[in-house]
Amino acid sequence: MQFVPTEDPLWSPLPQGTDDAVSSPRAHAVLDLAQWRAACANWPPGLPVALALENTVDVSGLGALLERVGLVVLQFPKWTDGRAYSQARLLHSRVGYRGLLRAAGDVIVDMLPLLQRNGFDEVQLRAGQSETEARKALHYFAGHYQDDVARAPVSADPERAARPRPALALAQRGRASLATRAHKTPGFEQRVAQALLLLRQAAQAHPGRIVQATSLGVEGMVITDLIARHGLPIDVATLDTGALHEKTLALIPALEQRYGIRVERFAPRAQDVQRFVQQHGPLAMRRSVELRHACCALRKLEPMQRLLQGRDAWITGLRREQSEHRAQVPLHETDRDGRSKYYPLAPWSEDDVWHYVQLHDVPYNLLHDQGFPSIGCQPCTRAVAPGEDFRAGRWWWEQDGQRECGLHGRPQPLAA
Repeated sequence: MQFVPTEDPLWSPLPQGTDDAVSSPRAHAVLDLAQWRAACANWPPGLPVALALENTVDVSGLGALLERVGLVVLQFPKWTDGRAYSQARLLHSRVGYRGLLRAAGDVIVDMLPLLQRNGFDEVQLRAGQSETEARKALHYFAGHYQDDVARAPVSADPERAARPRPALALAQRGRASLATRAHKTPGFEQRVAQALLLLRQAAQAHPGRIVQATSLGVEGMVITDLIARHGLPIDVATLDTGALHEKTLALIPALEQRYGIRVERFAPRAQDVQRFVQQHGPLAMRRSVELRHACCALRKLEPMQRLLQGRDAWITGLRREQSEHRAQVPLHETDRDGRSKYYPLAPWSEDDVWHYVQLHDVPYNLLHDQGFPSIGCQPCTRAVAPGEDFRAGRWWWEQDGQRECGLHGRPQPLAA
């Protein structure tokens, strides 16, 4: 859950009335319902817009109006008036709204656990409320007998989708999720053998100078298992961007203990991150593609340069079926810096990956069980709905379907 200052530096309302909304649309405008009804038909595609709703509005019939809205602001005129809780649950469970949801008005820290459970992504605390105390309030309760709002598959807030569920429901969900995805398909053994052969050849071709760069997603976990299970002399390293999910970070000691290996961690320079946040704010990446690329550059690309320093080959878990942009991934190629780059899982299907996980009891990020096929930094990843593209949850507010961070640039194929 994110905390927004009382004077929001990003989103601001238009003057009352519909004229400006129709004649002068601008990015990150907050419109009331009348303004949005008047302006939505001609609102420029890709221009971020928010909708502020009074707590008396019946939200059940707003589905079509919300398709292009990136943020809905629900009002609490008094902290004892809970009608916005009901609006939030209806928006997620019946209307199918998939953007961000913010609580505003007379919001106090004691409300936060219930706000979180009802699907709010952001909170504007009232004046005098401490963000430090607010973050503590989010952990007042370790668990609940009842489940949260049924929104996990399309959540814009990974923290909400990842936080503890009722114990029985979580256990049942995890087992069902793995069992549902893990299917043995024709040619599975051959694809495993091909991946292992490629890893062996890569290790032999680059002795002491090859590394698996893993994002700790399930594909990376499979590759690490292959490396460790067969004793291959390949280092394992990851980028700790400073904004990863707790469940992602928890996999590092789990890997080290399970396989008896050391996972190298490369983090961004603290002063660079601090300077960027001070200048642009903690959610700068959502304001423009340029700022998002700048954030990726300092949190990922620069540490990646250090990860690859002194190495002439690296391994990653991209698969062809993950997205249109990755559909032509070969088994190996050279990257833009002339290093050999290997993709042992390139021809694998999702069924193959999960069948291997089940077959060898490979540890994996539990966010995968909660609708996250692709897991990156916490502010930049949401769960996806059934049928959505594999990468739909990454930088979902952008219009560009490619949505890559720059780690996997356009390389030059190796000669056969």
